[in-house]
Amino acid sequence: MGPAPVVSISSNAAPRSPFSFVGRAGRAARALTTAASALALAVGALTLAPAPAHAADPITTQEYFSYYGFDAAREKGYTGKGITIALIDGPVDTSAPELAGANIVDKSRCTIEASAKGIRHGTDMATILVSPYTGVAPDATLLSYQLSNDSSISEGTCKADGKKLDNFDTLINQAVEDGAQIISISQGTGHLGDDAKWAIANAISHGVIIVASAGNTSHEENNTHLGKYSGVVGVSAINTDGTFASYSSWGNGVVTAAIGGPFNTLDENTNQPATAHGTSISTALVAGMLALARQKWPEATTNQILQSLVHTGLNPNHEWNQYTGYGAIDGGGLVIDDPTQYPDENPILDKPGGSEPTADEIADYLDGLVDPAAHRSIPGSYVYRGIDDNVVLYQSELKTPIHLGTSPRYHRK
Repeated sequence: MGPAPVVSISSNAAPRSPFSFVGRAGRAARALTTAASALALAVGALTLAPAPAHAADPITTQEYFSYYGFDAAREKGYTGKGITIALIDGPVDTSAPELAGANIVDKSRCTIEASAKGIRHGTDMATILVSPYTGVAPDATLLSYQLSNDSSISEGTCKADGKKLDNFDTLINQAVEDGAQIISISQGTGHLGDDAKWAIANAISHGVIIVASAGNTSHEENNTHLGKYSGVVGVSAINTDGTFASYSSWGNGVVTAAIGGPFNTLDENTNQPATAHGTSISTALVAGMLALARQKWPEATTNQILQSLVHTGLNPNHEWNQYTGYGAIDGGGLVIDDPTQYPDENPILDKPGGSEPTADEIADYLDGLVDPAAHRSIPGSYVYRGIDDNVVLYQSELKTPIHLGTSPRYHRK
């Protein structure tokens, strides 16, 4: 498929934002059009910048910070305080000066032999989320989970006895178990199967929002990123002028968009100032803004927060398209609009073209009716409550408890 056609999301609606989102970000997002050129990037466009920063000094300025008016957000107390975000990515270098004072806990199940590129990427995502200088949610707690990928030198201790300990499903389940409320994943994969589906069902059943990047291949990329799954907030990228980023992928899994750069960082090889672009950056920004919404509206359900994300999207009438979903994110709208006005129903369960887990599968999971013997990725905290006696035959092999016949579905009137 070639470059995306022009997509306009111009709107006459007045912007509503305490983030000084009123001007630049709102107008740019409303003027969204698709750029014609295509520049395929693996993680983000990385070009040297002549910035004067010294490697030992923290990077204290980012364009997204002023673009979204996060200084005003902080003044109003929107800092992510009390919210727990999980980051599934490369290792985070907590000694980076940008992260001094940030509340970051390494919850990795194992240790990969990461490349400089992988460490830089994980550290950059953590910086966007919780840096005291330029983080969207500087007072949030960040749980980091190492994930090996094509840039890793080796899988290290994450592969033992032929088993991989850092699969997406394993890490998502672990993050849910550890109390994460939002999971940010700026990684793609060549294969996503049944195990990932049930991990996402587990997250949904616990009210955990997963935010995932759309990719940077300049074409439709729905099948290799977690955004294709029901309930996952797939994120594409726009430029600061509001145009659709030429490097950004798109697809039926996209729910929203955010700017993908420029992001001030350091070259992983030379440690010299550089700039980066990519949907990874967009994803961390969206995850951070959802954290601010969860802080502001603690009484709202996860479904209602997602309803607010959809209803405040900056496309005209919040209409969906495969490039920007329901429109570029309106961070101000998320903290202004009371999400409890919306129904307690997940608006992104049934994605265009169909997606899984289906609503029925999620209902089965919630009611304890999914057979853990057939789906070995189901976490040990899951309790089977169905009436299939055959499950008992595998009880000695299962890590999950079995309470036959106790499903709430059998007792509803």
